[in-house]
Amino acid sequence: MNNAIKLSLISVALLSQLHAKEVVLAPIEVSASLGTDVDKKNLTDSMTIITKDQLNEARITNLADALNRLGGIAMTQNGGPGKATSMFIRGMDTKRLLVLIDGVRYNNPTAVGAAAEFSQIMLYNVKQIEIIKGAQSGVWGADASGGVINIITSTAKKGLHARTNLEYGSFNTKIGSLISSYAQDNFDILIGASIYDNSGYSAAEPKHGSPNYGKRGDALHYEKDPYKNRTLNAKLGYNFTKKDRLEVNIETIDATVKYDSGAGLDSPIPQTILSNKFYTLAFKHSSDIQKINLSYHLSTFNRVLTYVDYFTSAAVNSAYKGSVNEVKLADKISYMEDGFLRIGVSYQKFEQLKITANTNKSYSATSAFASNYNKFAKKTILTESIRYDKYNNFDDALTGKIGVKHFITGDFYLSSNIGTGFNPPTLGQLYGQWGANPNLKPERSLTSDVSIGNDTIWITGFYNEITDLIAYVTDPITYAGGYVQIAGKSKFKGVELGYKDYFFDALGVDATYTYLKTEDVNGKALARRPKHQVDTNIIYYVSDALDLGLHGQYIGQRYDQANDKGAQTGKYIVANFVTNYKVNSYTTLYAKINNITDKYYQIVDGYATAQRSYYVGLNAKY
Repeated sequence: MNNAIKLSLISVALLSQLHAKEVVLAPIEVSASLGTDVDKKNLTDSMTIITKDQLNEARITNLADALNRLGGIAMTQNGGPGKATSMFIRGMDTKRLLVLIDGVRYNNPTAVGAAAEFSQIMLYNVKQIEIIKGAQSGVWGADASGGVINIITSTAKKGLHARTNLEYGSFNTKIGSLISSYAQDNFDILIGASIYDNSGYSAAEPKHGSPNYGKRGDALHYEKDPYKNRTLNAKLGYNFTKKDRLEVNIETIDATVKYDSGAGLDSPIPQTILSNKFYTLAFKHSSDIQKINLSYHLSTFNRVLTYVDYFTSAAVNSAYKGSVNEVKLADKISYMEDGFLRIGVSYQKFEQLKITANTNKSYSATSAFASNYNKFAKKTILTESIRYDKYNNFDDALTGKIGVKHFITGDFYLSSNIGTGFNPPTLGQLYGQWGANPNLKPERSLTSDVSIGNDTIWITGFYNEITDLIAYVTDPITYAGGYVQIAGKSKFKGVELGYKDYFFDALGVDATYTYLKTEDVNGKALARRPKHQVDTNIIYYVSDALDLGLHGQYIGQRYDQANDKGAQTGKYIVANFVTNYKVNSYTTLYAKINNITDKYYQIVDGYATAQRSYYVGLNAKY
């Protein structure tokens, strides 16, 4: 890593001992770690929490940007807003990360690898984002072998409230959202909507090695690839008694995504139209020692893909439909002051329709799970989770995790976690149109980490491995490809260093550094994962009304292909600026400059990133 970056991290750490502000933070409840609310400081897991205040200060509109800027996660994106996006937590990619919003699964069974569509999730109504690192299959089952990203949306507060946000900026970007809510003792309702409309820029740009590399699409007269997103949500709650509550949640996402035929290939035809819907019906009962939750979750996915036929150059339409049904019963039993047991059962059905001309496929899992929590002598925390999944199409899976955390002195702790994960092949990988292989078997994974530190500075070492990894392999001569099972273990190991503090009652600094080394079964590095990454967020509170924020990201060596081959897409720094001015207690004005140095770079070879861009906005609440 660049010596200047190393020196800056060390300097920040030393300064904290000289000028740190004594800040008392409100407790943060986290639900993704054990499936129930627990104070963040009492959890063993390595995690990142993104709060509503952080989102508001940074003026971030979608999940992809939030994770990239605030979560310390590596990201790749095939072009601008709304385009295909992948996330890497400790090298584990999107296909191995479970995304939940208010308990509903957002992993799309019709997408490649059943991955979640990060760039389609707007954050206008989000209260908190929890990023739990390491295998979480022992709590959540399939798709959580690399971690869990849990999004908790806002709830209605007592009385009548409303808030709106309007934003306009570069690329003819227009963003608007409105949320209104009402709550009384036994009834509450919240309704929200957001619109994102962007004329965009060309998703494709010349690849490395092209004589036109370094020129943006506008200069080459490439067509623009716009993006539109319409999101609606509603939350209703009724309290039968002080202990019994019924909840109904609905969210819909409709989007149109224009893109290009491939890396470096400008084309006016390709597009995807998405219509995804998510429903929750839950009954909750609470008492002094019990919290019972009976819930039904339904996720439906519908997308129509228009692409260019390679042989005829004609436009072709393909429709994909899928759903995830889940019924879950869980009971949290508090059997001592600092101890509880959470037990439950669930049934999940994953379904894809129209994946082939006349074939519908599905698989299901019946599960039982348990998590136990104990805190001994106010200093040592022990957590254990175990889950058994009985599949109708695959071998049964037994997964779990165990964590321990000991406070050495004050809030200075030593913690460690180890967990196992399970990822069955998706229905698209088994029976789909592109490179299907019905002989695939589930992947299994093992993750572990050790951390030492406190809320100000911490360091974590981690080691992950995937056995029998499923990958899409393309023949370099014929370009024919398909899904294959790679026997053996792929390994991911590295170090994370984090720092967060305040100075002079006015300056906040948040910095993370990640070193990552990946190896496939042959010892070759995996593609598109940076070996070094630094994320820094600085906010200066000029006054009670005005703040100034700066985000900087350094991406180290990164190659577009495995074994450090292909284009070098790393070794750059990007910085973004934001300012908020509070006019009064109801109204805030803000402005943003993204990529303030107008840095030219590509995250994926042959795909564009945004030039310097400007945005202004208004936020009002009642």
